[in-house]
Amino acid sequence: MKKSLPGVSAVIPTFNGKNRLFRLLKSLKDSNYPKLEVIVVDNSPAYDVMQEGKKKYKWVKWIYAGEKNIGQTGCYNLGFAHAKRKNHILCVDDDVVVDKDMILKLVEASDFRPDIGIVIPMILYLSDKNWVNQAGANVNLITGKVTVGWGLKKNFLQAKEVQNSGTVMLYLRSVIDKIGGFEDWFLCYFDPEYCLRAKKAGFITWYTPEAVAYHDQSKDPNIWRPRVLTRAYLLGRNRVLFMRKHGNIFTFTLFIPFLLTYYLIETVRFGQLNKFFEMVFGTIVGFWYPLNNKSYIPLPKIRRG
Repeated sequence: MKKSLPGVSAVIPTFNGKNRLFRLLKSLKDSNYPKLEVIVVDNSPAYDVMQEGKKKYKWVKWIYAGEKNIGQTGCYNLGFAHAKRKNHILCVDDDVVVDKDMILKLVEASDFRPDIGIVIPMILYLSDKNWVNQAGANVNLITGKVTVGWGLKKNFLQAKEVQNSGTVMLYLRSVIDKIGGFEDWFLCYFDPEYCLRAKKAGFITWYTPEAVAYHDQSKDPNIWRPRVLTRAYLLGRNRVLFMRKHGNIFTFTLFIPFLLTYYLIETVRFGQLNKFFEMVFGTIVGFWYPLNNKSYIPLPKIRRG
């Protein structure tokens, strides 16, 4: 007898992203997965995104996160808490479009090995569907250098274990029950942190190219590189926090001057020198910022009807 499909709750944080959010919801509506719950956590300062969304997408569970910006991690954890208790959770950024059978392929891939706890799809560029935007990622735990599976689609057709990923990720309920939610780091490095925390708990992250999503992100480095610099403080702080928790902080400290030199060049190139000083400040703060070394991070407590 064929194993029955588990429920999946898609959790989508959004911040002033109405058009891209509604595009994602349309693609989820077209999904062929039969047991899908969709949760939008709206952290927009104004209430109009949620008001319009409730009228157009009545099948979606809408959660208002409030006017205070609680960041991507705060929104995701809130969505986790509102999801059906036994469901797997699919985290999806709002600038994504999903293939109609992506969720089914992710769930099917989760049965490939008993230690799989997180499954990720092939993420292509929405503007170039022959080029991979992300097929897993790796943070060097000695130097802190990040490498991402990026390039021609034909080079990423093999399913495999990866260290981490982001943007679109399926978390099995067994993982959530064991390690809870995300580190509340607002942005940056929370995805790899979760994957490595899951790894320490006995789960692996699995990449399957049969599941496909499309990311509305520019391939042009002159566009995406300056965007990275806008979060300079959090990038600096959270990179140190990540390495303190999962890497070799001594060797990483030796490589910090090289990392900062790279970003100095980047900020000068794009006329954002002030962002270099923000990153330096964030890096310093990261060494003194409180670190939660517990493996389980509880989700927000909510009232259920």
